[in-house]
Amino acid sequence: MTKTLAFGDDHSGESDRCWDWIASHRWVGWSLDVVSAVPPTDMHPVAPDEARLHPWEPDQPREGEDLGFSQIQQLRALVDPRVALIARAWDLVAIGPRGSGMLKALHLGSTADWLLRQPASPLLIAQGKGPVQKVLVGADGSAHARRAISTLASLPWLEGLTVRLLAVDDGRVDTESALEAARGELSGSPADIESITRGGGATRAILSEIEAMEPDLVVMGARGHAGLKRLMLGSSTSAVAGSTDVSLMVAHALTDEA
Repeated sequence: MTKTLAFGDDHSGESDRCWDWIASHRWVGWSLDVVSAVPPTDMHPVAPDEARLHPWEPDQPREGEDLGFSQIQQLRALVDPRVALIARAWDLVAIGPRGSGMLKALHLGSTADWLLRQPASPLLIAQGKGPVQKVLVGADGSAHARRAISTLASLPWLEGLTVRLLAVDDGRVDTESALEAARGELSGSPADIESITRGGGATRAILSEIEAMEPDLVVMGARGHAGLKRLMLGSSTSAVAGSTDVSLMVAHALTDEA
């Protein structure tokens, strides 16, 4: 079954950065939706067809035919970008770290904060350059982490990558079970899988491992067993997003899994 990547394109330098990240990989077996959303600038009502995502022909479309995508759609809506990017349940949504319309600040009511708290689609905040070679995965055994790892496992360019599974023994996580569940999600993956356990607080352990490993991508569940009800400053995911320039993939569990 073909999976679909949605690229949030606000035509900023940061969305160019995200596009460069996408273009660094081969997406065989995936399709691409390039999503552009422009909020209305006045109080005039917008026709329903214009407010919904619909095909359009931009003056300078993103050219991705040579990236292995089976299909590329250019989609547009006259609506808040946050609404556009939760309009469908994509297999992965990719945005840049700071955009003029898609993302202004990661923690203060921004589009990213909104998307990170929505269960519709796994989210990729692309910050690095070049193809991913090393991946750090936060494995805490939660349904959110399992969905994030399952999304990673579905990517078509994992062959030859090093994937390090990190479990943090903070007194709340059964690290052995968490690592076993993570390895199960990646069963059959062509990546090289390794597992480690660290002690102490989750945020500090993850940030320390990022410094030591220098991964190109960090994969985490949006919520862990700590019971966080929303992502705010102080959570492990927010700390990683705000403290590093590493690309970050985050996912919520589906409602019936959480």
